[in-house]
Amino acid sequence: MSLLGAFLLIRPYIPWPALLIKNGEKTVVIGDLHLGYEFELTESGINLPSQTGKIREKLISLLKKVKADRLIILGDFKHSIPKISLQEWKDIPDFLDEVEKNVSSILIVPGNHDGGLSSIVSPQNVKIVSRRGIIVGGKEKIGLFHGHTWPSPKLFEAKTWVIGHNHPTIQFKSFFGFKVSKPIWVKAPINKHKLIESFLKHRNVKVEGKKSLEKVLREKYGVKAECSNLIILPAFNELLGGLPFNVKKQDELLGPILRSRGVILEKAEVFLLDGTYLGFLKDLKNPS
Repeated sequence: MSLLGAFLLIRPYIPWPALLIKNGEKTVVIGDLHLGYEFELTESGINLPSQTGKIREKLISLLKKVKADRLIILGDFKHSIPKISLQEWKDIPDFLDEVEKNVSSILIVPGNHDGGLSSIVSPQNVKIVSRRGIIVGGKEKIGLFHGHTWPSPKLFEAKTWVIGHNHPTIQFKSFFGFKVSKPIWVKAPINKHKLIESFLKHRNVKVEGKKSLEKVLREKYGVKAECSNLIILPAFNELLGGLPFNVKKQDELLGPILRSRGVILEKAEVFLLDGTYLGFLKDLKNPS
């Protein structure tokens, strides 16, 4: 299954919650590991041993299977906000030491949970880039950022945007009313006009007269808008909950991108991790 049609530059690596980008080298993209999540549960009275080792082995197994050259972690690598927990101080350096043995480079695009990460991450292991995102790919540019904030204007040049942050799920309901949620991939078209309009408003850029929004973006930031579709990554940490996209209203989802109405969610397509195509989100809506 390719999320860009016939050109297999970018696709989910089924059945893993990971994106594979092929462009001369193999790049694996994952997000929302939330290492140290168990520490928060312990403070709430739920005793659970550290899952960092289990997540590390799962990731290493994936990287070996892909024979990956590079790993990009798309935000919320750690969990605690704003502090760094004792568990994170202990687990994260060892985690990166082991993972780094399986790829030539690791990049982290910080998310809203990653404050202070640079103090426990060795620059020899990993490069922490701007939370405003990065562009990868060749002719088909791909913009990668966590999704909790607007990206750099430069990312408007990317045809495809990839974010995490929402831990997307789909909620199923049985005949007897039992509910279960499963992680999903979401692929949605972008309304470029509305997206640029929201971005310029966020930046307090005034549009004078009848000047087109794309022209204003180009004059103000020197970029030509090419963004046309959005991919939302499932969370890599399977213990995390998620937002059921077929239950939540669009303004209840997380981040300025989804709330901007620049993403046409009623035309979004939904896939389970095993590649099963569930159809359009609008047809999966659960009113209860």
